Amino acid sequence: MKKFLILSIFVKVIFSYIYYDTGYFQNFDYTIDSSFNCKTGYSKTDTITFSNTFENVPQVFFTLEYMEQEMAILGFKLSITTITKTSFTVQITCIQQRVYVARFRWFAIDDQRIEVISNFNMDNPDDKTFSIKNPNAQFGFIIMTSVQYAGPIDFLLQISSITTNSVTVSITKVAGKFTNLKQIGYFVVVGIEEAFINLGLKSVTGAFSSGLITIQPNRWFAIALQGLNYPNSKNLRIRATYTNTATTTSYTWGTWFEVETPNSHSQIWILYQFTTTYNPLECFSIRTSRKQAFDLSILPTFFLQLVQTNQIYITNGNYEYVVDKSIRPLKMNIQIKCENGKKVQAEFNKCNSCSIQKTYSFTYNCFNQMNYIGFFPLFQQAFQQYNHLKINIQSSSLEIINVVYDQAITEKTIVKIQILNQ
Repeated sequence: MKKFLILSIFVKVIFSYIYYDTGYFQNFDYTIDSSFNCKTGYSKTDTITFSNTFENVPQVFFTLEYMEQEMAILGFKLSITTITKTSFTVQITCIQQRVYVARFRWFAIDDQRIEVISNFNMDNPDDKTFSIKNPNAQFGFIIMTSVQYAGPIDFLLQISSITTNSVTVSITKVAGKFTNLKQIGYFVVVGIEEAFINLGLKSVTGAFSSGLITIQPNRWFAIALQGLNYPNSKNLRIRATYTNTATTTSYTWGTWFEVETPNSHSQIWILYQFTTTYNPLECFSIRTSRKQAFDLSILPTFFLQLVQTNQIYITNGNYEYVVDKSIRPLKMNIQIKCENGKKVQAEFNKCNSCSIQKTYSFTYNCFNQMNYIGFFPLFQQAFQQYNHLKINIQSSSLEIINVVYDQAITEKTIVKIQILNQ
């Protein structure tokens, strides 16, 4: 009995993973670390350890909450260089004039309903488009991470468009000032509709006080810096100072000495415990047909049609397609050439949560009078969503896989058809 208890406790400890974590990093600060003399090529690397071990390597991003740096010519590069299940490493490099402070709040999450894109230290800033994996990640925000300038600057980073496979970031180009902006770094954080509550863009010219903000359960609060209107007349200074109660948070955002640095930032609540769950498509109805084709030589072995969009696949290969969320149910038309002496085995995903009878299964023997078989399945889900399909057609098989972006990325075969010998 004792051995059993010890084993149970040991297993529990081993698999006690975390799926989200956050913290405040302040080592890039000369008042904390007297050796932090960040100028003229100085570089420093630091490793931040998570509160426990993640099951998978998490996605990590951060928001600058305390900055002080000298006038032009000024620039610093700040990036995450490595991420593991237990820690991540950050590096800062200062180009010329001194950076006194660069403190940030960091967030780590192991969930594929959020996607973090890092665009660190981009020289010659311009609009840029990035690929995204999750077609349902249709919402997002920008966080500035680094900047280099050689005079007055005035810019704003914004998401200008999101599609099912890409997100575009635009940057304003103010005449006479944009050429002074030599480098910019930022995160693009995208996610499903539930992921973010965006309280809006705040364009700040003087000292800013947020007022009381109601705390949202299971969410982090983030100040997402998106732009600066910096005259380059005094040091660039911005600092967040929070006041929290059991039900509210508030902050001041601005300088603590000399002049303010006009800026633009968004207030974002970021979800780390989701209620929206994504599951593979389920076949709730299917019709079959068998008939005689008089000339099989002119027909493809497999004919696949996604009916509502008339997307057709007839040649061997690997394909990917995103089904629009408005298509409910998803209708397929599948025709198979079945020569004499062969048989067709087909399975269609019927029930994700069932322990038995998870598929509709069919086996048809083929002969000359019944040599062309058709399947007409209908697929559905609990709510509207985009569906990422992988389609693989080979000489004797057809497979359709539904890629699902939930807490983890999973791949579920929803259609599998094989032509076999009898």
